[in-house]
Amino acid sequence: MSDLKDLSVLLTRPEHQIEELRQLIQKAGGTPVCFSVTKIISMDGNHLLESLFRDKISKTDLAVFVSPNAVTFGIELLKKHALALPSDCKILAVGPGTAKLIERNRLKVHDYPKAQFNSEALLALPSLDQIEGKHVLIVRGLGGREKIARELSIRKAIVCQLPCYKRLPSKDLDTSVLDTFYREKKPAIVFTSVSAVDHFMLLNSAENLMSAPSLFVVVSSDRIAAHCSSLGFKGQVIVANNAGAPATLAALERVVVATSVNNGIKNHA
Repeated sequence: MSDLKDLSVLLTRPEHQIEELRQLIQKAGGTPVCFSVTKIISMDGNHLLESLFRDKISKTDLAVFVSPNAVTFGIELLKKHALALPSDCKILAVGPGTAKLIERNRLKVHDYPKAQFNSEALLALPSLDQIEGKHVLIVRGLGGREKIARELSIRKAIVCQLPCYKRLPSKDLDTSVLDTFYREKKPAIVFTSVSAVDHFMLLNSAENLMSAPSLFVVVSSDRIAAHCSSLGFKGQVIVANNAGAPATLAALERVVVATSVNNGIKNHA
């Protein structure tokens, strides 16, 4: 059983994606602090009305959903414009959470990565090995990574991208929450995207917080860890195996171990 009783954890994901991790932290005795720095909104979708795009949808051999948000907003957008994937189209997801959401929409998932839930793991799936001449639809957010589209193009797939949502910084956040969060217990912040880090750093009090050596940051990829370092973060960064709630909880357990070790070193100094 996890024991996070001395830990205060700032959760920065959009509100609709926080609940599972919040419950796990609370059950483990920690103090979850919900502080969504990013708002997800649907794209307009008028481009879907173009006959050319409709034609591309109808020819899709493989559809790739890169996040749960891609499922939520992508399927909503397709339904809104009376569009549907072909019945023989194979659907790939970036991870189990995305796959589960696809299946809730009564679509069959052909495959998804089982360990790492990122672009690299997705591209390693056997379904994406021999795709020369195949029509691949990538359902994604605006401004996300281009790695999947770039690599599939190199593999000579015919790539079509559907940006169906965008990430915006949340407005009117109560930043007094940050002071309470930092002072009450051992503090840790969870980031699951580069954009979340950037949106957090827009806050006036963020720079001082991120420069505090006693602050831990839990991230879901090496790429986000490198981004935190590039912004001058002074504390310790712990990389979770993936962005899922169980993996994040496991990383938070490592924070508890690290703080105990640090305290032991101080006591012996």
